[in-house]
Amino acid sequence: MPDIRVLIVDDEEQLAEAFRKKLSKEGYGVSTASTGSSAVSLVKQQPFDVCVLDIRLPDIDGVKLLETLKEIEPTLEIIMLTGHASVDTAIQSMKYGAYDYLSKPCKLSELSTVILKAYEKKSLKERNIVLQEQLQRVEAHDTFIGRSRQMKEVQRLISLVASSDTPVLVLGETGTGKELVARAIHALSPRSINQFVAVNSSTLQESILESELFGYKKGAFTGAQNDKIGLLELANRGTFFIDEVGDMGINIQAKFLRTLETGVFRRLGDTRESKVDVRFIFATNKPLEDEVKEKKFRKDLFYRLNTFIIAIPPLRERKDDIPLLADYFLWKFARGGDKKVLSDDAMKLLSEYWWPGNVRELANVIERAVLLSMARKTILCEDLPQTMMGNHPENAHNEKIQLHGEVLDLKNVEREHIERVLKLAGGNKSKAARLLGISRKKLYQRMGGDG
Repeated sequence: MPDIRVLIVDDEEQLAEAFRKKLSKEGYGVSTASTGSSAVSLVKQQPFDVCVLDIRLPDIDGVKLLETLKEIEPTLEIIMLTGHASVDTAIQSMKYGAYDYLSKPCKLSELSTVILKAYEKKSLKERNIVLQEQLQRVEAHDTFIGRSRQMKEVQRLISLVASSDTPVLVLGETGTGKELVARAIHALSPRSINQFVAVNSSTLQESILESELFGYKKGAFTGAQNDKIGLLELANRGTFFIDEVGDMGINIQAKFLRTLETGVFRRLGDTRESKVDVRFIFATNKPLEDEVKEKKFRKDLFYRLNTFIIAIPPLRERKDDIPLLADYFLWKFARGGDKKVLSDDAMKLLSEYWWPGNVRELANVIERAVLLSMARKTILCEDLPQTMMGNHPENAHNEKIQLHGEVLDLKNVEREHIERVLKLAGGNKSKAARLLGISRKKLYQRMGGDG
């Protein structure tokens, strides 16, 4: 049975104690409260999955308390307990969000069954919230494809670590498929029946990222009109993937380290601590050792993340996978199920291209080529981007090659390629150097700088 946390609220202390003993024997985590005020206090202090609530309490009306508890913990499922005289009120309470009601006296076995069903509804509700969060950052997640020696090693490491709860750090350039590796680990893990929650640290401002991770209480800051469940809480019992962890702000790193080590965190503006059971997977395209030296990344967090590393090779280092990937993307993007094929020249061009944007760039190129080829079954070189021609100095047959209709010498071709990669990297010279496979110093030298 899952770890289900139940709160019994009833002023008949003997009945509440009987419920507690019975449910505890069945494996539930049970707390009790005899008044509405003590129930509110408990829910503010710790998370519960299900509340069994007597409709008549000495200090507050049960329906009113239902509304209060729902404001504090929106995903809390509440089962009303009622005498025959107040059945109509219990039915009315379901309009305010109660899961169900039971008439007193009720069988303990019946109560256990209803609690389990209420918990299942709560889990489903949380999964739906996850889906809504994920829809805001939809990306293409394709089958994890690769038969090269390098990718077989990646697959071996995934299989090796999947069954454990060891934190994993996935390294790789932009577009190599780091999130796909994380999803593969989750799919092979015992947590696969639960949520996979992903967030990208580089796409959110620090304050927004903090509220997304930890959630917040109503009134925690200007504009916080309702409680918000954080992504950490939504990932409970599942897998939490943090992409581009190297871009996480230093202040959030300190808070996150505690959560990583203990599972404990606190929503913004909350006085109580919450605890989650989460498997963490991280990814970055940054050399975190350099970030630590520059004091942009905490050393203690780096050592914690560095437990188990999976490094994904760039596409240019596993060119044996290009035909397989290209064929898959042709199948994916061809409309109406029409099979398209690449001409020999087009496949040769794909195989010789440098792929600074890796698998993601290949997917974009194939999608564009499928559209340009229209009704034609064969993808030709003319359907591929002109920028692929002579993309990298290694492709030059002589000291001069044809590019964009002009004859350029090798030095200018190299410079033009560097400028394109810099643009792709958003002007970030360190990132551009990694994409090019050279050091930052060499990049400056080839740009004509002093390094």
